[in-house]
Amino acid sequence: MTAWSFRGAGPVGFLAAHLFAIGGYRVTVVDPDPVRRAQAGRSGIADCRASIGDASDLTGKVALVVDCSGHEGAIIDACRLVRKLGEVVMVGVPWRRATEFSAHELMQAVFFNLVTLRSGWEWEVPMLGRDFVWEELLEGYNNAPHSVFGGFSRALEWLSEGLIEVEGLIRHVTPDDPASLYSDIARRAIEQPFIVIDWG
Repeated sequence: MTAWSFRGAGPVGFLAAHLFAIGGYRVTVVDPDPVRRAQAGRSGIADCRASIGDASDLTGKVALVVDCSGHEGAIIDACRLVRKLGEVVMVGVPWRRATEFSAHELMQAVFFNLVTLRSGWEWEVPMLGRDFVWEELLEGYNNAPHSVFGGFSRALEWLSEGLIEVEGLIRHVTPDDPASLYSDIARRAIEQPFIVIDWG
């Protein structure tokens, strides 16, 4: 399969990397945080780099970059990295401006590299696949082969089969003090990328 790369190895990026690896893609993870790179490496992602600058050997060879950081500099770098007619998907939310880059720099990279740049809006995927049933036609149908709940089911199967290595990457907490938990998350005081709240 064609190589792909992505930036941001938090929970979403970590799982995205594994989903593409399961699908047969060659995966490169890019994250400036050495802890996240080490976690991705221990979980089976062999190619982990600190920046897209460290991936110059991939310039013009990558079909797809999935950005899970929401950082505009990463998007511009990705548009410069992908091969002609490559694709860059923005999954990370751009909550705030992180650089002084202009729209011109992005437009130039997209135009001259013939990049397809798209948003990763997850609600384009229907909650449930709905087949064509004449009696229910007025209620609508989507005939979708994939759905949000189908994805949940598949992900849980892959986790139970051990296809995604999460040993040592889950912090188990109780729901007793949610304010403290969210404070720890905001301060990045929790090293593990995944948090499981045990309501038992």
